[in-house]
Amino acid sequence: MKKVLVLPVFVGVLCAAACGGDSDPTSPGPTARVRFFNATTGMTGSGGFTTNGQFATGSALAFGQSTQTCATVSAGSTSFGFGATTSGGTGLSGNALATLNSRSITAGGNYTVVATGSATSPTLFLLDNTISGSLGTNQAAVRFVNLAPGTANPFTVFTGVLGAGGTMIATDIAVGSPTTFNTVTSGSNAFTILNGHDIVISGSAATLNLSGGSVNTLAIVPNTSDGFQLINLPRCA
Repeated sequence: MKKVLVLPVFVGVLCAAACGGDSDPTSPGPTARVRFFNATTGMTGSGGFTTNGQFATGSALAFGQSTQTCATVSAGSTSFGFGATTSGGTGLSGNALATLNSRSITAGGNYTVVATGSATSPTLFLLDNTISGSLGTNQAAVRFVNLAPGTANPFTVFTGVLGAGGTMIATDIAVGSPTTFNTVTSGSNAFTILNGHDIVISGSAATLNLSGGSVNTLAIVPNTSDGFQLINLPRCA
């Protein structure tokens, strides 16, 4: 009688452990992919990022660098931080210098977190890389984001060469607010960036080879010559 009574309970326990289910606390939850980019100026050494207070592995980045491998983060309310890293690049050397709190991360989402501004007073932005529709094998999506803070930095963007058939696609790009995505033919694409009425990025510095089917965010950031440069931040694969 004991075997008859105990065996079904034992089998039920085994099934619950093996079969799992929605309530299984050990099963991984929904996640999203995030790339980190450091566009802060004046920092000695590298800057690094945290997600929900934990240092993001591989996110110790010098100015102008982005993570080569995207991080996996849990969906839901997520907070990000940025600060100077230790000499070994395995954590922050002190408290975060900037935070971005309680941001809604969508399951299956694709994001870029950027730090910009001065090293003593940086600002964080969360960029959603979602694009509507689909791209053909010979098409690429491209947008621009101003990561060069300053009231004297209103940028205008043209596709092509200004004066030789260039088409204006964006004006007065606000810091941290990316333009909408535009579809271009993949391969070599030339752009012209104006700061006010002055051409500040053009020629080879503004010509990029965009892969078919790729989704690209082109960041306008300062360079070491008191000018500006264009850095491509491709969407996480």
